[in-house]
Amino acid sequence: MFWLTLIPVLLHLTRGNSPCFGHSLGISPSRTQFFKRDSLRLYCGADERIMTNSKSVTCSQKSHECNITLAGEYHSGSYWCDCSGERGEAVNITVTRGSVILKSPVHPVPEGTSVTLHCLSQKLDVVKPINESCTFSRNGLLIGVGLTGEMSFAAVNRSHKGLYTCTFSGVESPGSWLAVRATSSTESPPPTNHHLLLPLVYAGPPLLLMVLLGIVGGCCWRKSRKEAEEAASEDEVHADVVQNKTKKKERDRSDCESTCSYGESLQPQPIRIPDPPLYSLLGSNRSLQSVADTKCEQLWPPDKNFKR
Repeated sequence: MFWLTLIPVLLHLTRGNSPCFGHSLGISPSRTQFFKRDSLRLYCGADERIMTNSKSVTCSQKSHECNITLAGEYHSGSYWCDCSGERGEAVNITVTRGSVILKSPVHPVPEGTSVTLHCLSQKLDVVKPINESCTFSRNGLLIGVGLTGEMSFAAVNRSHKGLYTCTFSGVESPGSWLAVRATSSTESPPPTNHHLLLPLVYAGPPLLLMVLLGIVGGCCWRKSRKEAEEAASEDEVHADVVQNKTKKKERDRSDCESTCSYGESLQPQPIRIPDPPLYSLLGSNRSLQSVADTKCEQLWPPDKNFKR
């Protein structure tokens, strides 16, 4: 699937540097508007042929050149270069029976380049610039007056594109489209050898297979690594659970031992009953003296050998 997508890109790269690509239609003299009975020459690359949508063109379409000696209005139309079915950029050519034409760039111009429009006239089959005052319009709107038959732009941008006409002595020229191409540089990139890209075309399938194998292998490696990380994470969680259970058992056993030690310390001790107070010995029939004598006898027992 990727190889099918890559093929057009490779063909485009090789085609862009091939002799059959990149040639624009050449016109001599370099303009798109011509007077009736003008002479002009159209040409393409050696490996290309001229194509047009006009069915009345007298020159052969099998050649890469077309010389028109007496231009007629039937020569008006689009012309382009063709190479093996690849169509190049088309150029619109206009042949008019009027007396005023506009000379403008044949192909799109890059942004930032200077452009000059010329108003031309024909007298006795001779085309020459008009050195008098002319008016110039874009898309039907007046944009300025050229005192010498010219209108110049120092640096064109995308806003300058449009259909331009010039008017001299009340006669307006046919319209010519000015195309502006967006670019960051007015210099074209250096040409590259297209033969250097041919090995890439032949080496494409093996390279693509290696890339696909690398992608598949990378996906499998990431999947196995993820599974290993998940397994390691589960082992860590299990170890933490076991460790927490062990700590809980040790803590419970420690609490039990502490409780048991505390229970032993709470064993009942012999209770010493104090002597009854003196007043408890008093009876209802005993006098304080007899109680005193009794207490004295308890504290100092009488000596039997003593005689009063």
